[in-house]
Amino acid sequence: MRVMRVLVAVSLLTLLIGCIGGVSSRPLDELESATGKAPDYRIRSGDTLNIQVWGEPEVSGEVFVRDDGKVSVKLIKEVHAQGLTIDEFTRQITEDLKRFIPAASVVVSVVQSAPVKYFLLGAFQRPGEHRSEGSVTFLQAIATGGGFAPFANPGRVTLIRKSPEGEKRYVLDYNDVIAGKEPNPQLQSGDVLAVE
Repeated sequence: MRVMRVLVAVSLLTLLIGCIGGVSSRPLDELESATGKAPDYRIRSGDTLNIQVWGEPEVSGEVFVRDDGKVSVKLIKEVHAQGLTIDEFTRQITEDLKRFIPAASVVVSVVQSAPVKYFLLGAFQRPGEHRSEGSVTFLQAIATGGGFAPFANPGRVTLIRKSPEGEKRYVLDYNDVIAGKEPNPQLQSGDVLAVE
């Protein structure tokens, strides 16, 4: 009887370890899975968008996403855009226009995207706010900051990112990123890289 209990306990423990093994315990896995695939573009303040409503030139045209995250569109006035994908924003405009144009066919495109704004804090040669007209990776951002200052700890660079779920932090080892052992994530506007 005692042997049977031990066998059952060992079987349950083995099953539990197997289940836990399938769950990612590395926070960097989230960054790694996003590396290499293009995420859906999210509209930022500072973007210029082109809204085309088929057969309605007076409603169509370019709009600028203001600091409050909104754009002004004829007929429907203020529309929130910041943080939405192009598809989500297109659906929003189409829905809002239905009151005035029941069969509105809307196409939205990005004419010019706002620069990616990121911050380097701590022991960098050039800490502070930086901007990139195009996409920028973790390693490119460090290079833009002139590399590490003397006595910096490149083994612990913290990427701080705001998300809808709250603030997220990822600790990256610069040398492991160089060696390809850790991801070289693309930065998002507002990201902070901090090193001691």
